[in-house]
Amino acid sequence: MPHLKYQLQKRFTRLVSKHYRGFGIDSPYIYHLIREVIEAKMHYYPFKKMDRQCHNILSVLKEKYSDENLDEKQALWYKLEYNHLKDCTKLNRFLFRLVNFINPDQIAFIGNDSGLNLAYLAKVDTRRKLFCLGHSSFVYPFSNSILKENGIENVNFLELNSNCNQVYDFIQISRSVESEILLEFENNLNKYLSKECYLLIENINKDEEKKLIWNRLKEMDRFNVSLDLFDVGILIAKKGLEKQDHILSGRSYK
Repeated sequence: MPHLKYQLQKRFTRLVSKHYRGFGIDSPYIYHLIREVIEAKMHYYPFKKMDRQCHNILSVLKEKYSDENLDEKQALWYKLEYNHLKDCTKLNRFLFRLVNFINPDQIAFIGNDSGLNLAYLAKVDTRRKLFCLGHSSFVYPFSNSILKENGIENVNFLELNSNCNQVYDFIQISRSVESEILLEFENNLNKYLSKECYLLIENINKDEEKKLIWNRLKEMDRFNVSLDLFDVGILIAKKGLEKQDHILSGRSYK
């Protein structure tokens, strides 16, 4: 029932969205972002290889969550990750296009991932380090092995630490992140984010905790723009942009 309610809400949002294909957006920058990045159908060279890798990861995840030796928390994570990967191609391709468009100097992923999302982010530019912060100890060996199998060596796994003196131009907050990690990030936001930055949060209309942090952060003065794509939300801090909030269709990204 919760899944059905979520899908109905997503469909309704699509019907009432006022900004299909960027119409009604006054900012040229945001209009360009919607038309040329979010709604684009561009195909990049790693996509086919990543699609094949997705099928391989799904097989491994299915074996994992069926393992009777796993505790309840670990089994649940593997199962949820399996369900996510069955329908994540459009989201991952959108993330690739977005990071390629922004071209950030410093990029981070906060939370847990099976390795596919990280692979897409890392593949945009293999010369740039991608920092995976605040991951669970049991997820790291799995994710790291997936990345190694794909020859990806530019991902660093680190603890989330506000004293590390490292700020990022782009941060993605995972659909799977521990509550204490999320709280640490919010309480020390300015220690993690550059003055001009992009912050992407998953599951803002599916997970109550993500929804609450999304609503709090988008009201902050440090962010000029909020883009609600239903499955994910994007907050932008960029000089020259006026304060604006936009709700886009849940099927905006291709």
